Amino acid sequence: MGVDNSALADLIATTLKDLPKKQFEVMWTYQNYEFCNIYQKHRRQIDGGTSIQRNVVLDNNGRARYRRLYDTDQPTVDSNQHEIDVPWTQIGVDYSWDVLELLRQRNSSKGFINLIESRRTTAMWDLADLLEERGWLTPTSATDKKYPYGVPYYVNYLDNGSTTGGFNAQTIRYQGGTTGTICAGIDASSEPKWRNYADIYTKVDNSLLRKLRQAVRRTRFRPAPFVNKPGMDNVGNPIKLYADDSTCTELEDLGDKRDDNNGPKDLAGKMLHNEDGTVYFNRMPVVYVPPLDDVTVTDGGGNSASPAPIYCVDWTKLIPFVQDGYWMEEGEPMFDRSQHTTATVFLDGSHNNMCINRRTAGFVLHKAIPGS
Repeated sequence: MGVDNSALADLIATTLKDLPKKQFEVMWTYQNYEFCNIYQKHRRQIDGGTSIQRNVVLDNNGRARYRRLYDTDQPTVDSNQHEIDVPWTQIGVDYSWDVLELLRQRNSSKGFINLIESRRTTAMWDLADLLEERGWLTPTSATDKKYPYGVPYYVNYLDNGSTTGGFNAQTIRYQGGTTGTICAGIDASSEPKWRNYADIYTKVDNSLLRKLRQAVRRTRFRPAPFVNKPGMDNVGNPIKLYADDSTCTELEDLGDKRDDNNGPKDLAGKMLHNEDGTVYFNRMPVVYVPPLDDVTVTDGGGNSASPAPIYCVDWTKLIPFVQDGYWMEEGEPMFDRSQHTTATVFLDGSHNNMCINRRTAGFVLHKAIPGS
C-alpha cells in the first residue's frame, strides 16, 4: 500500500520538529563560526520596509558662545542629520528527499530520522558557511544589493600607500575590484566623521601593542555628563578582536613571552584554546576567524598585498539586523508537479548589517598596502 504525499509531508514536518540528538559526525568547514554566533546572540529584529534606515548626526552646530549683557542672538535651525540606508538582503537554503528514499526507510524509524536530519544538517551547514564567509567580505560593487555589508565594508583599510594612522580610512574595496567612499548612503570623502580608525603595523611585537592601546583609546568617546546619550543605552558591550590563524599564533607567542608564571606541565602555557579566544587585550578576546586566512587586496601596481588585518568590532555599533518574522523561517515540505516524487523544505531569511557610528564601531590594524 502506498503513502500519499500529504501523509508523507505531515510525517516529515513532524519529524523535523522533534529531531533527536544526531548520531553522525559533521566535517565542519571552519573551526569557528564567529559571525553566525554574533547573529545568534546579538541580532536585532525589526519590521520590514524597503531598507534598514537610521539617522546619524555627524557635526554640531557651532552655536555655543560666551556673551556680554544685552547681546543680541540670531537663532537658526541647522540641518546636520544624515540618513544611513542599508538594503535588505535575502538568504535561503533548501533540502529534499525522494519519496522512494523515505519509503525504503519507513520500517526503520532510526534510519528515517537520520536521513531527514542529515539532509537538514547539511543544508544548515551550507547556510552557516555562506553567512560566515559573507560576514567578512564586502559586496561585489557599490550598486550590489544581493550580498550583505560585511565587516570590511564599514571598517576599511587605509588607502594604498598610506601609512598615517587615525580616522583616515574611507575607501571600500569591493570584491569585484572597484572601490568607493559612499558607505551606507553617506560619502566618507566629504564627511570626515564618517570614517573609521585604521593604522599600520609591521609585525606582532610591542610596537603593535602600543598601536592597539592607542586605537582603543582613540575610538572610545565619552560624551559630556550633561548631554543626553542617544544610542548609548547598551551595557556589557560585546567587543572583540579578530585575526587570522598566523596572527593569533604570534599574539599567543607574544603573550607567553610576557608571562613569567606559565606552568611547566602544559606546553600551551596559559594560552588554552576556548570559544572566547586564546589571548586578551584590554579584556577583549582575540578570536580566530578562518575566512581572514590569506586575505589579499590589490595594491597600487595591480599586485596582491597581504594586509593580515586585526579587526576590533563593537557589536552594539555594528549591528546585525534581521527582518521580524522572516529569519530562519523553515517552511512545510512541498511537492512540485515537475518532480512529483520529491519533497523539498525551504529555509529563508532577510537580513543585513548596519554600522550606526563608524568612529566607535571598531578599528583595523593592518600591514601596509603599497601605492602606485
